[in-house]
Amino acid sequence: MKAEIGNGPVGEEEEDMEEGGTPGEEEEEEEEIGDVEEFLKLDAELDALSSALDSLEQRNDSINSRLRLILEENRCTREAAAAAEKVEGKKVE
Repeated sequence: MKAEIGNGPVGEEEEDMEEGGTPGEEEEEEEEIGDVEEFLKLDAELDALSSALDSLEQRNDSINSRLRLILEENRCTREAAAAAEKVEGKKVE
């Protein structure tokens, strides 16, 4: 914003000085506020990603546990079937 005062136009820098601040101080504060807002936004996004990864890890652990249980049951079933075949094979001879 420019204003006409006695000797000519007064620029933003002169207006900042009149208000008690140094030139560019207000811009720096706005940049800092913008930086803080940007960091808060990034922090929130990282929290969301972390939560999503935790959820995926829990699902993966659950699937892994169920798979191990199924494999153990299948192994027991195969061992029982093999033992039954040996018993039947001995009866036939």
